[in-house]
Amino acid sequence: MSSRFKFFDEEEVLATNNSSNISTENKAEDHIGPAITLEARYRCEQMNITKVEDNISFHCTTKKQYHLEYYEANKAKISLEQFLYKINPEVLKDAIIATEPLEYSKENVMLALNKDNIIKSIVNYTDIKDQWEAFKPKLMQTSFYKALLQHDFKAAEGFMNGGDTEFGSEANLIKTYEKAFFFHVVFNDYDPWIDRSEKQRLKFNSQIFVNVPIELELTHGIIEENSETVEIMTVGKLVKDGLDNAVLEEQYNKFYKPMIEYDFTEYNYEYIVRRVIDKKTTLILSAKANLKEEVKYNYQFITQFDLKKID
Repeated sequence: MSSRFKFFDEEEVLATNNSSNISTENKAEDHIGPAITLEARYRCEQMNITKVEDNISFHCTTKKQYHLEYYEANKAKISLEQFLYKINPEVLKDAIIATEPLEYSKENVMLALNKDNIIKSIVNYTDIKDQWEAFKPKLMQTSFYKALLQHDFKAAEGFMNGGDTEFGSEANLIKTYEKAFFFHVVFNDYDPWIDRSEKQRLKFNSQIFVNVPIELELTHGIIEENSETVEIMTVGKLVKDGLDNAVLEEQYNKFYKPMIEYDFTEYNYEYIVRRVIDKKTTLILSAKANLKEEVKYNYQFITQFDLKKID
């Protein structure tokens, strides 16, 4: 586990772990290598909503349960234990059903972390890539893929090529984890005590517009602190330098204005993540993320994510 938060010295943390329900003993049947230093189980709920004006046009809720184990030498093992989902419109459910086994393969992973708690490498990358290769023939036999192939060959080809790209390199798969909310919330540098020479920037692509890169400038601060916990909030401010409004308006007019009718207004992005940290173990006890990408008053893509540690 990263040692960026040093509320207690290492010996005290290990002594606390030995006297609690956090295991520090290696289980040979589960892992060959260094002993577990910390472990936790988390439940997560993510809600994605698309709004046209004030009307919901798409709604999806996913629930996941993870088992997280930290090992010596800054390694973390993540096991996806349960994956539940509801989606509206229901017709989109077929894609999730078809790729559900892949979700378990991808999210049972051993990561190596750097000193800032950020993903450095995927220890079992080769195994995960091999699982994708073994899964492809099964995916091609699903009713979802066969229907896609029949109605839109290019879309079906792009779907498979997208998987080949995602699993084809360790760097690309790391990008996938960085965008997945459990990994994004847990494995990130959100230390508010660091005196940074410059602001951190988070870079990703827009979900509303095609091939439009977005940058957020991140600020970390302490909201509340007591003897047992500290609550840290990360706020992202949209970096508007480099955003070409002419490109945004052109895409808006092409994809959205025929449906919405109102003219392009203003593009904005809101990003807030709050984490409650156990000061003895530095484990996250709970977290909330709220993201909203929008063309104001016209079109919104909203994501709400909740995480809680369970016994």
